[in-house]
Formats: sequence, structure tokens, C-alpha cells
Amino acid sequence: MTELGLLIFLHTSGLVFALVLGSWLGRGLPLGAELHRLGGAIGRAADVFLVQEFRVTALVVGVLAPVAFALYSTLLGPAPGLGTLETGFWAAVALALGAATACLVARVGTRLAVRASLSSLSSAGHSLDRALVVSMRAGGAVGLFVETISFVAIGLVFGLLFAMKGGFRLAPAEALALARAIALLLPAHALGAVAAALVIQRGGATYHAASDLAADQAGERDAGLEHDDPRNPAVIADLVGDHVGKAAGRTTDLYVTATASTVIALLIGIGLLGAGDGRATLAIAAFPLIARAFGVVATGFGVMVVRSDDSLSPVSALWRGQVTTAVISLAGLFGAAHWLIGDAGSVRLFWAGAFGLAAASITAHVARLQIDRRVGPLRELIETQRVSESAGVGFGLGSGLGAAAWPLVALALALGGAWFVGASSALPAGGLLGALTALMMMAASAPYLLALATFDPVADGARGVSSLVSPSEDAQRRAARLDDTGLSASAAAQAYLIVTGGVTAALAASALPAAMTQAPRAVDLLSPAVAMSGALGLATVLAYAGSAARAGTRGARGVAQEVERQLRGFPRDKGRPQIPADYTPSYRTCVELTARAALHRLIPPVALGLAAPLGLAVVLWLLFRARDASLPAQALAAFVVVAALTGMATALTGHSTKSILAAARRGARRTGPARDFEAALAGDAVADVLGNAAAPAAQLLTKAIAVVALVVAPFLSR
Repeated sequence: MTELGLLIFLHTSGLVFALVLGSWLGRGLPLGAELHRLGGAIGRAADVFLVQEFRVTALVVGVLAPVAFALYSTLLGPAPGLGTLETGFWAAVALALGAATACLVARVGTRLAVRASLSSLSSAGHSLDRALVVSMRAGGAVGLFVETISFVAIGLVFGLLFAMKGGFRLAPAEALALARAIALLLPAHALGAVAAALVIQRGGATYHAASDLAADQAGERDAGLEHDDPRNPAVIADLVGDHVGKAAGRTTDLYVTATASTVIALLIGIGLLGAGDGRATLAIAAFPLIARAFGVVATGFGVMVVRSDDSLSPVSALWRGQVTTAVISLAGLFGAAHWLIGDAGSVRLFWAGAFGLAAASITAHVARLQIDRRVGPLRELIETQRVSESAGVGFGLGSGLGAAAWPLVALALALGGAWFVGASSALPAGGLLGALTALMMMAASAPYLLALATFDPVADGARGVSSLVSPSEDAQRRAARLDDTGLSASAAAQAYLIVTGGVTAALAASALPAAMTQAPRAVDLLSPAVAMSGALGLATVLAYAGSAARAGTRGARGVAQEVERQLRGFPRDKGRPQIPADYTPSYRTCVELTARAALHRLIPPVALGLAAPLGLAVVLWLLFRARDASLPAQALAAFVVVAALTGMATALTGHSTKSILAAARRGARRTGPARDFEAALAGDAVADVLGNAAAPAAQLLTKAIAVVALVVAPFLSR
């Protein structure tokens, strides 16, 4: 009970601190009438689009909830302490709660990002430090809220049902049977979260890519307008896209990672409870979750130490916060290991967690160095773009492909090392426990990394708004510095979050036996059915990422045509319209058109992504259950692992390509040679499609596949 009390205390404290940071944001800062009016317009447009996405989510959940009720109440059968209809009812309730909570975190993340953009710009008029603090604490509020509300939602489902069934008064064996029966319902909760996240991420990414492409290509390149020029009809849609695409998408993505990793840890932990004496085994089962919970405290300290001034680089302040977060997380890991594990394996599990945290941190900073002119390939890319647009795009793609290799090598070494030191600890399932500890330590710092990822749209929005309200020169200069810092922060943070999500999806395969009454044999990759299932996992991820890229470019085409239509009536000089300085376009038309494009054909790809692992499991179960009952589970595990690796590699490639091409775009100026500027714009267009649409889609789908596999697993052993 002490372990449970500590978990509740740490997460409750983190949630309270997140709410305090959110309420503090912008307090006492005079925004001004013009800034307040513009912020209200952006916030309303974002809210309207999110509500439309929530309606689509409700439709998806309205289909999934009855299916979950039917499956759990008929195929799963009665469980200790739970009747058949009761099992189906609670599975449907858990699914709906997961979807509702995912929608909540998307709403909170978006609203905080919008408010922070305005407050950051207002603070930039005073000092760089004040603007940096506002932006970072807004991101910290989002990161802590996502992490803590994920645990609270899962704890509500598990704890409420366990208490209602008298689990705290039962004998240990009966309580364990009840806990396992309830744990089998938790993948349904994760399924609701991932279904909502797929809708929110897909719609937001399409909105972001379409508005950004249209604003850059039709407004900047064709019409000759400056970046974020108020005469560009798509400029407001572009600002809204930053928030509903980046802020909402990244927030829900981490929520899915947090939820899925907690469910995996609970399934594995409850599976370990049958080995050893009761007290020792309970401590072992609780250890990964408690070690990760100290990341909540670490994130709070990390966010608060981020301070800078005009003479220092804001980037160094952000990395100081990350180092602080990592050190406190490791201290929490060390203390939890000695308290719960004792001398038997505490040092080995500490090193297992340190390996995971080090691999993810190295991945993040390699991604950051990729866009550093001093050590990365950025300078060579800029020189290549002077040759032609296609040469620059090809170089950017090549750099992205190469950058994806190092994180995978680092992860392979770290997870292999974590498994080895865990296996040498003589603990039950020590190798798996070591790998799980490595994942938990990655997840411990993830809230701070989400704060860095949120810093990017906040700073980008502040710079965009500054071009519309004409603040002081000091405010504009500081907003531009924050925006450049946001690109560096996003490059590191997204790489970290990608590998954390990928490892979560891959480790879901290790949790499949815990969700089955009959554990499968080791996966036989030489079996044709198993090997082809892995190939289908690869194909599913690539197809989904490709469809996301097509959706973004399809939406951009329609919005760009609208921009051209609005600017068509002006006289032209050398092919470009001469737009009066006081011209005010119809922003609303582009916002509405972008929203319609983002919601068009949204449900079919989401449904196919969720149905792929389910369909594979059903087909294999029907074909092979009579001859080899373990083969469907083996094939499903191969599908999950290959999909996770493919999604991780695809997301890293797309993100790295986007980062380097976007950095080259920032270095290009309209005052330079026209060829260089147009080549940079062309590269930035490719970056938008790959980094803002395809990469996030692949990253999230891998976790969706893993969650669906956990939902299906109990039925494969029937």
C-alpha cells in the first residue's frame, strides 16, 4: 500500500503543479486590445476545429464501444469477481473514458499554446528571460498535465473497479486474480485514447501542412509577400495550424505513449506477481511505475530552472533544464531501486534505466546537432540548394535517412544492455524487467521533452503574431530569437519522443503473454505466416504515412487556389501582384476551407489503421487455431514489432529531413539570389509534408497497432 500511496501522491502533486502553472500563465501581462482581439480570433478558430474533430471522435467511439462490449462480454467470458455483462460494460466505459481524456488533453494543450504565444510576445517587450519563462512554463504545464492525467485516468478505472469488488479485503490469491481480470480491461482504455488521438493528430496534421504549404507557396513564392505578411489570406490559417497540428498532435501523441506504457507496465507487473514471496514480488511489480513517477518531480524542477537573458543563448537554458530533469530522474530511480529491490538487483536495474535515458538523450542531441551550422550538414545543404531545388531536396532526404540510423543503433545497444544487466540480476523475468525499466526512464523525462516540443509552436505563434500587431523592435527581435530556439528545441524533443513511443510499441509484444491465458511459444520468424505478418506491419505503417502526406498536399492545393483567387485582381509587375499595404484579405474563408480539407476523408484511414491488426489476428485465428494455437499470437507479435521499428525509422527520417530543410529555409532571405530563396521554399514544402504529416502519422500508428494487439491478445487464447 505504501507504493500505491507514493504513486498517488507524486501524480496528484504534479497535476496540482500543472494547474498552478497554467493559471499563472500570462497573469498580470497587459496584452493590448489588438493582441487580445487577434488571440481571440485564433483561439476561436482552433476551438471550432477541435470541436469538429471531437465530433468525429465521438462517432468512432460510438462504433468501438458496442464492439468492445460485445467482445468482452461474450468472448472473454466471466472473470474472477466480474460477470460477463459487467466485463463488457466496464470495457466500454474504459474505452469512452480514454477517448474523452485524450480530447481533454488536446483541448488543454491547444488553449495553453495559444495563450502562451500571446503572453510570450507581450513579455518579449520587457525581456528575453520573461518571454522564455512564459513559453517554457506553458509547455511544462502541458507536459505535466498529460503525464499525470494519464495515470489518474488509468488509476480511476483500475482502482475504482478493484475497490468496488472488494479487492482490498480479499485474500492475496483472490485479489491477484481480480487485479489481473481488471488489468485485461485497461487495453480498452488505451484503445479509446489512441482512437481519439488518431483523429486529432490526422486532422491537425493535415490542417497544419495544408495551411503552411498554401501560405508559403501561393503567398510567399508566387505573390512575393514576406513570411507571415498580414496581406496573405492564409496567414491566420497558418497560425491556427501551428496549434491544432503541433500543439494538439504532440500532446495527444505523448498521452497515448504515457497511457500505453502504463498499461504495459501493469500487465507485465501483474504477470510477475505469481513468482517469489508476496512482498518482494509486489515491490518488483511496482518498481518501474514508481521510478517513472519521480519524473514528474524532475520535470517540475527542470521547467523552473530555465532562465536566460539577452546576452545568453536561450538554447543553453533549455538544455540546463533537461540535464536537471535527467539528474533528478536518475536520483529517483536509484532511491526506488534500493527501496523496492534491495541489494539483489538494485544496481543492475539502475544501470538498465540509465542506459535507456542515455540512449534517448543522445538521440535528442544528435538531432539538434543535425541543424547546427558548425557541426551538422546544414551548411552543405545551403550550398547544394544554390545548384537547384531538386538537388537541395535530395540532399535533405539523404540527411534525414542517414540521421535515422544513429538513434536505432543507440537504442539497440541500450535495450540490449538493459536486458543483459536485468537478466543478470536473478530477479523474476529480469531481462524483461530491465528493458521495461529502460522504457520507464525514457518516459520519466518525456513531460519535459513535451514542454520543449510545445515551446516550438508557442514561439512560432509569437513570431507570427508579431508581424500582425507591429510590436516594438525589441519585442520582434526577441520573438525571432525564441522562434529560432524553438526549432532547435523541437528537433531534439521530437526525436526523443519518437524513440520513446517506438520502444513503447515494441515492448507491447512482450506484454502479449501477460494478456493471454495460454502464453505463446517464442516467435518463430522462419514461419511463413509469422514472417509475412511482420511484412504486413511494415506495409501498414508506410501506407498510412503515405496517405497522411497525400492528405496534406491535397488540402494545400485547395487553399492555395483560394489565396491566388483573392490576390488575382491586383495589377502585376513581373508576374507578381502589387498588393496595397493596407489590404485586408478574407482570412475566414481560408480558415474554413482548410478545416474542411483537414476533415475530408478522415475516418477511413483511421478505421483501416485500427482494423489492420484486428483483421490479421482474426484471419490467423480462423486459419491456424486448429493446427497451431500459438501461431496467431506469434504472428501478431511480429506484426507489432516490425510495425514499431518501421514507424520509428519512418518518423525519424521524416522529422530529421524536416528539421534540416526548415533550418535551411530560415537561413534564406528574399534579398538574396532568387534561385536560393525559391530552392529553400521548395525544400520547406517537402519538410512540411514529411515532418508535419507523414512522420507524426507513422509515429502514432505504431502505438495504435500495439494497443489493438493488447486488446485482441486475450481472445486469441480462447
